[in-house]
Amino acid sequence: MSEKKHTTPWKDRPAAEQVALIAGWFIIASLMAYAFLPNTPEPSAPTPGIESEALPPTARHNRASAQALSSATQYLSQLDSAMVEGIHILKANQLPELAAHSQVFKTLLEDGYAQFGHSVFQPLGKCSSAAVFAHSWWQAQVIAVRQGGTETIPGSIQSHLDEYKLNRADCLKSANPSVEITTTIIDKTRWIDPRT
Repeated sequence: MSEKKHTTPWKDRPAAEQVALIAGWFIIASLMAYAFLPNTPEPSAPTPGIESEALPPTARHNRASAQALSSATQYLSQLDSAMVEGIHILKANQLPELAAHSQVFKTLLEDGYAQFGHSVFQPLGKCSSAAVFAHSWWQAQVIAVRQGGTETIPGSIQSHLDEYKLNRADCLKSANPSVEITTTIIDKTRWIDPRT
């Protein structure tokens, strides 16, 4: 009833079979080591470069104040000036200056992130968002010029300009401390029951 299994000696096996058996044993040994050894990583100090990428710096202005309103007004004025200057560059057909002016928008965008934050969900994030749309407006203008005056997406230039104007207005409103106080008072009065 017992049959004797025939096994081939190791030295008689083909090299491919030997490699496959060794790989299989290695995988089994690795799985067993993973299952039975403790899985607690050693604490390590974060790399400075990785830490700065993971945690963006906080915004300089985190709430409405006279200083935030002043900074927002000056910042939006710089964006307006860059947009007007960009139109002059395009109308004068100064194509070599397009790249340099694109850098102006990029610098303004980075400055907006530093001053007002990276997200529209931050208290003054609409100011940065205005810069995003100003930058998008400029890029759409440049692409249209390079394509002979045709927009890639019809209406995109006007759409970016409209969004810029909306975010610009919201930026000034969110940075103005008197608007914040008025809004707080109005919100508190909404909860007062007129029957009492």
